[in-house]
Amino acid sequence: MAWTYRIVDHGEHFVLHEVDLGEDGAVRDWVRRSIDFACDRDEGATGILSSLQVALAEARNAPIMAIQDDGTLLPIL
Repeated sequence: MAWTYRIVDHGEHFVLHEVDLGEDGAVRDWVRRSIDFACDRDEGATGILSSLQVALAEARNAPIMAIQDDGTLLPIL
């Protein structure tokens, strides 16, 4: 199980979501609400910037996902 970030096509807009990938790289689950970046006070703004950099790198190097009728995500080909 590996949580990562994917851009999901919602039809009228695109949203960044957290997704859980299986060992085969397929999406096993995903967080339905959009991603929210927050850090504890001791991490400060630097922690958010670091999280944003990770999310950008992961989303940039992954396929955009589409929501299927059953709620699962599949890559847009």
